[in-house]
Amino acid sequence: MAESELPNLTTEHSTLDAIEQMILRISWLAQRQFVQLLDDDRFNLTLTQFYTLLHLAQTNGECKMSDLAEATQQSAAALTGVIDRLLDKQLVERTRHERDRRQVMVQITARGIAMIAAIKQARREQIHAALGHLPAAEAERLLELLEGVLAGMVRALERSETGRLA
Repeated sequence: MAESELPNLTTEHSTLDAIEQMILRISWLAQRQFVQLLDDDRFNLTLTQFYTLLHLAQTNGECKMSDLAEATQQSAAALTGVIDRLLDKQLVERTRHERDRRQVMVQITARGIAMIAAIKQARREQIHAALGHLPAAEAERLLELLEGVLAGMVRALERSETGRLA
C-alpha cells in the first residue's frame, strides 16, 4: 500500500480527540445548566432527587424502596434521606406494602407529577434557547448525528459489559 493510501491516523485521532472534548464540554455544560435549573426557587431539587422522582413517574407512580434504590443506583440509606426530603416537599408518599409489611413503598404525588412536568417544560425552554437559532435542516442533521453518536456509545457500553473491548 502506498503511503498516500494509508489512513491519516494523526488526523483521525485529532478529530476523535476533538469530538471527545466537545462531548465532554457539552455534557458538563448541559448538566451544570440542568443543576442550576433544579436549584431554582421554583423547584429546589437536587439532581438525585429529580432522578428519583422521574423514575417514580415512569413506573406507574409507585415502587418498592429496594427497587427504587437499585434503579437509581443509590444505597438504601442514601435513598431514605432523598425520600425524606421529597416527603417534606409533598412530592412523594411512603407507605408499607399491603401484604408484606416489611416492604416500604414510595408513590409519587400529583404535586410530584406536576413538578416533573414543569421541570421538563423549563428544560425544553433551555434547549430551545441554546439551539433555537439553528435552521430546521441543520437541527435535523444534528439530531441524526447525535443519534449516531448515541448508538455508538450504547454499542461500546454493551460490549464492555459483556467483557469485550469497547
